[in-house]
Amino acid sequence: MPTNNERLLRRQFLRTGLINGLALLAGVSVLAGKGVASARPEANAQLGINVLIQALHSTENAVCIGAADRLERSQTSNAYYDLHLRNAGLGFVDAEIIAQAMRKLSLYEAPALRSFSMSYNPGLTDAGVVLLAQAFPATLTELGLVNCAIGDKGGVALLRWGRKAVGLRMICVEGNRFSARIRQEFAALAKEKTNLLVVV
Repeated sequence: MPTNNERLLRRQFLRTGLINGLALLAGVSVLAGKGVASARPEANAQLGINVLIQALHSTENAVCIGAADRLERSQTSNAYYDLHLRNAGLGFVDAEIIAQAMRKLSLYEAPALRSFSMSYNPGLTDAGVVLLAQAFPATLTELGLVNCAIGDKGGVALLRWGRKAVGLRMICVEGNRFSARIRQEFAALAKEKTNLLVVV
């Protein structure tokens, strides 16, 4: 049975291969003079979702693989999708893979991410949450990161994104390690956006 170090090395190898492969795919499309934007919308949407599906599979995590399978079965004509990866034992490496895939999705006319939750994954910490916050699209309406061992650094990243997220309606980040100052900033965000529910 492989050791934890062997599993980590394998996941890092897969992650690097996935990221390089996605970059190569995007480069080939541009060099071909077509680019992803000129593809048929339905084909473009499927390409975008496939980027995320492959990323989720590459984590080798059962919850992520289940989410990938659900995405694969969904219709590409859907205008949006939800991604819920709660209580899955996910950590920084997984967050990096998922964040990279979300950034790649912006190259495609893919369905919009509507609801995202990685609650109850204390392995995320600030490092993983900062990467995710940098990749979250403005289309997100619901965000759950409950009990993810997030401190002030992650809180600042979430607040920075939240102020720009025009469609955000709910953010649940209770059970983390925010200082009183960051909690006050979340409360201030809720006052700025009167249609936003913040649970902190």
